[in-house]
Amino acid sequence: MKSRLKYFDFKTKDLSDCGQVLEIEFSNAGLGWSGIILEKGSSPYFYPDNVYTPYFYFALGLEENLHWLAKTDNGMTALKTTPGEIWINPPDSPFSHDISEPCYFLILAVEEEEFLASCSLGVAGKNIQFLNNYNVQDETIKGILELFFIEAQAKGRNGYTYLKHLLSLLSTHYIQNYSNYKDLQSERATSSKFDKHQFHSVDVFIEKNIGSQITVDDMADLLHCSKFYFLREFKKRMGITPYQYLMNKRLKKAQTFLSSGNRDIASIAFELGFSDQSHFTRTFKKQFGVTPGQYQKQAYHPS
Repeated sequence: MKSRLKYFDFKTKDLSDCGQVLEIEFSNAGLGWSGIILEKGSSPYFYPDNVYTPYFYFALGLEENLHWLAKTDNGMTALKTTPGEIWINPPDSPFSHDISEPCYFLILAVEEEEFLASCSLGVAGKNIQFLNNYNVQDETIKGILELFFIEAQAKGRNGYTYLKHLLSLLSTHYIQNYSNYKDLQSERATSSKFDKHQFHSVDVFIEKNIGSQITVDDMADLLHCSKFYFLREFKKRMGITPYQYLMNKRLKKAQTFLSSGNRDIASIAFELGFSDQSHFTRTFKKQFGVTPGQYQKQAYHPS
């Protein structure tokens, strides 16, 4: 079968036909994995020229050593890929390859919005930057790709929650280790006068009182500072307001509740401190694109 992956010319933005040569022996087609394409196959050659994809694109080398060229800052650079090494291309990042011999691969491609939303680090709205990476030796990424493949072979028998957990593991590990995320966190920590211990005390306070009305004044009092000072230093360190941080905590816990049992949505809203079920539903849908009821249904009856 032909690949479902889409490649685009970086200059013209037109669809490229470079992927037509990929022969796919197995894919996740028909499993309803929204925003995720998994394919195992081979190709007699592969000549993408200044193309990009809309995905976070992970290609695991299989079976045989591969000698090829990739465009880098130093021009076309000769590379050798051995089975188990990984190529990683972030979305909208152009790449050019010259592969003149058969290659064997397992590709996992995840649409940008789906990938970033699955990350547990709260990266929405942050200036996260990525690079193309070739011949990556990372047993964590390799293991997660293999788990995706096993799950696809089993026709998604472990369900929606397991799939989302795998995606969260992959996106969190990748962003922590292959982006400027840690640099951004370090810059915030340096510019903010709050230290880790102080923020830990805020987290503990939120966890203990998550079902109650928590105000900025409460958190400022906890750190013995003014409301204005707390707001300024909190935003410096975390990049978001205390209200947004608190809401993210509540919504993450709501996801856990909705996935772990047939909980009543109104009781979840009350337990997490939302004013009513309607407020909870609006906030949840704005963050995740589905209502709590739809999310709960997907967790138990994945498409």
